Amino acid sequence: MTLQGGTTIAGRYRLMRLIATGGMGQVWETMDTRLDRRVAVKALKAEFSDDPEFLERFRTEARTTAMLNHPGIANVFDYGEAQDPGAGNVAYLVMELVNGEPLNAVLTRVGRLSLNNALDMLEQTGRALKAAHDAGLVHRDVKPGNILITPTGQVKITDFGIAKAVDAAPVTQTGMVMGTAQYISPEQALGEDATAASDVYSLGVVGYEAIAGRRPFLGDGAITVAMKHIREEAPPLPTDLPVNVRELIEITMAKDPTQRYSDGGEFANAVAAVRAGRRPPQPGAATGPRPATAMMAPVAAPRPAPAPQPRPQPPVPSDQQGWSAGQKALAAAAVILLIGALVLVGFLLMRSTGDSDTPAPRSSTTRSTTTTTTPPPTTTEETTTTTTRTTTTTTEETTTTTTPETTTTTTNDGPTFPTLPSIQIPGLPARESDNDQGNDNELSESEQPGPQDGG
Repeated sequence: MTLQGGTTIAGRYRLMRLIATGGMGQVWETMDTRLDRRVAVKALKAEFSDDPEFLERFRTEARTTAMLNHPGIANVFDYGEAQDPGAGNVAYLVMELVNGEPLNAVLTRVGRLSLNNALDMLEQTGRALKAAHDAGLVHRDVKPGNILITPTGQVKITDFGIAKAVDAAPVTQTGMVMGTAQYISPEQALGEDATAASDVYSLGVVGYEAIAGRRPFLGDGAITVAMKHIREEAPPLPTDLPVNVRELIEITMAKDPTQRYSDGGEFANAVAAVRAGRRPPQPGAATGPRPATAMMAPVAAPRPAPAPQPRPQPPVPSDQQGWSAGQKALAAAAVILLIGALVLVGFLLMRSTGDSDTPAPRSSTTRSTTTTTTPPPTTTEETTTTTTRTTTTTTEETTTTTTPETTTTTTNDGPTFPTLPSIQIPGLPARESDNDQGNDNELSESEQPGPQDGG
């Protein structure tokens, strides 16, 4: 197949400028003469255009890709097959013309991306792949040549709709191997079916190259490189890179598909965590339950068993308070015992205090006006008679009360003194003491600053 500028395909698409040439064909900037807009046309090589099985797969994938609507995916507008007088059969794909540069051209020019730009590119690409994976579509050919970078830094993935068809072609086809060997997943290299995790592996290889400035595996031929993806571990990334960045790429490039991120969305969330300064989450923990698990929740809701499940929640408050019924009973018993002990101690203290206050002679004397103390003729020292209660003393004006238990008699062997006459002590004027006490209160109140001092 030989296409030239100015050639019109299907009487509608006029080729204007060759953008890129790859193993599968050519990409042209094209004018859609019917809608008067510029588009991109990818024309396939004759070995693909003349293969009926390939063409059928290509048609199916083109229709599926045309249903995708995501800002990170170049839109597919049309697909067709035409006869060109000079090129024979031509199968072509009409896509959105992106004003950008392929990532492989950027890496050729600058060597490697800055860490911030590389992580931004990886997260955007992962989000775009998620849209395809959610629709059940696997790209199968993620590589720098299929990732376009616009002047504003937006990522656009191209070539959806052809990868699966190419994957079905024989390995001996140079178009397929040359385009994917550097970024092929181990399971694809072994001939197994590609999954969303396969796209994640390929994107991890792209990230390795964008960050390190070199591809992880090199070799003399495509088969040699593909075998290295199967058998060898990628060389360690430069040690000047943050640990969480290196860990992210290591997880993404795991040989076992179950040990890497399951799809583009989980990978993008892991990149976002690294950009925030955190470690990348382990596969299966980045976004919580996977879509298949999340879809099972509504199915279980109508069952009768799950409905009563919220009812066992009432016992929760007792656990939240930290006290069980047994613990509360023990605590109540302890409080009752403590109160009883305090009452008993208080009663004993009051009783001992009352006993110690009984022999005070001065307090009883001030309340008594005719209390007489007369020592017997045989007593040589002083005899102190104290009333047990103040009420007893005041009711007996001239009665001498002698209590054996409360009378203390000290007898000396010295001479005997005559009996002392009765002495009456007049009572103190209570009103004057009350007035004095009132004056003290007034003084103390005058000494305290009040609101009126400021008036």
